[in-house]
Amino acid sequence: MNTSFLKLSAILALCMLPAATLAAEPGQVPLTLARVIELSSASAPELRLAAAGIAEGEAKLSGAKVRALENPRLDLLAGPRTGTESSLDLEVGMEVPFELGSRRDKRIALARAGIEREKHAVEEVRRQSVTAAVAAYYRVLQAQERLSLALERKSVADQLLLIAKQRHASGDVARFEVNLAQTELARADSAVSSVKGRVASAKGALARALGLPSASGLMVSGSIKDRGFFAAIHAAPAPATRADLLAAQAEVEASRAAVSLAEAERRPDVALRVSYKREGDENVALGGISVALPFFNPRRAPVQEARVLHERAQLAADISRAALAAEIEGARNAYAAAVEAVRRLETDGLALQQENASLASESYRAGKINLSTLLQLRRDALETRQEYLERLLEAAEAGVELASATGIWTTAN
Repeated sequence: MNTSFLKLSAILALCMLPAATLAAEPGQVPLTLARVIELSSASAPELRLAAAGIAEGEAKLSGAKVRALENPRLDLLAGPRTGTESSLDLEVGMEVPFELGSRRDKRIALARAGIEREKHAVEEVRRQSVTAAVAAYYRVLQAQERLSLALERKSVADQLLLIAKQRHASGDVARFEVNLAQTELARADSAVSSVKGRVASAKGALARALGLPSASGLMVSGSIKDRGFFAAIHAAPAPATRADLLAAQAEVEASRAAVSLAEAERRPDVALRVSYKREGDENVALGGISVALPFFNPRRAPVQEARVLHERAQLAADISRAALAAEIEGARNAYAAAVEAVRRLETDGLALQQENASLASESYRAGKINLSTLLQLRRDALETRQEYLERLLEAAEAGVELASATGIWTTAN
């Protein structure tokens, strides 16, 4: 079996572990790709907020299960009768409403459809949260690579300044070469400070995506050059569905249940009435029904509104379903192009520039070229390596978008 596919399967298995497995503090354990997926899929801030929607739906279901929305009503009247004879008149009545059209069952169906929609919505938020966290993770890796490059530049600048001072002391070069070397060292020091800020910013964004209170002491490990995870996704077949499509279909079902409930609520309100009355020495018992007459409000508008919302939900689901294949195809092509851009630099540009920089350094030590020529060649090599890191980040971000398009880090797939 393909090793990259095994790696993908292992990471996805980690995503399904319960949050209880996260025993160690994130700042104490290096954050790998698998751990970032695990943390963000379990405890991202947006995910915790979305999960509250399920609890809200459960509360609505509890309310929908009551026998009727209106409670029975008791009327009690009493008062003196005056005339030739005095007496106390008493009247007691009770009205018990009951619903036509199986309204209770339809309320329950609507509440359950809402819960199902919220569950799929949580998975969609999970997909987006993991996407954001993994993208932030690769930006940290790239920033760390840029810091390593800046530190290497500073180390070389230190060596060049030492060589320039030695050559100036021996009378081989003018003072301006020492000044040039000192300027290069200052620029290298400045670059190190700038990139350290970039690393801190990237780690802060990652901490926010994971719901961590601070990025202090956050350790991130991995290689931005490793494309095995995304290569396995690129080679895998496209999924038939995704969390957002399931949420859209659940919205269709919820809107259909809302139409059914609105149609049931068009039926008149009916109540059973019983009363007992005592007038003087006479007792009177009455029974009957109360029916609301829909003269002023036939309740057509709620039905029309529910039907329009259902049609819109169905249209949105159809559009999302039709766009899925195109989105995945575009993500696959973008990832392949980004990887090809990286490979071209790795194959044709990077090694040659590094060789030129090494040869130029040897030539400068031997006195064959001046410092200006050496620095120009080194800047060309530095720009190539920086461009390489940009292409690596672009490939990683394209891979993240491909993974997000396929929805591989949610339970919907």
